[in-house]
Amino acid sequence: MTERGKLAQSDPVHPLVVKAGRLSSEWSYEFCVKYGVDYPDEATPEQQDEYEAGLDEIHARIREEYAAEQSEQGD
Repeated sequence: MTERGKLAQSDPVHPLVVKAGRLSSEWSYEFCVKYGVDYPDEATPEQQDEYEAGLDEIHARIREEYAAEQSEQGD
């Protein structure tokens, strides 16, 4: 239990998790501006497919970076 008003210490967040969140947020913003919607789920099904493909690309890039990091640590 912590004192009132004090935050409990949490585990550190991996930098790639932060990067994935930032890139996903940036992609969501760019997508919404491009199609003039407030949220990606307001876009057409075809546009939503584009949105999902963009997220898939971001996640694939993060997985590659993580695998490379793990490979370097294993050396």
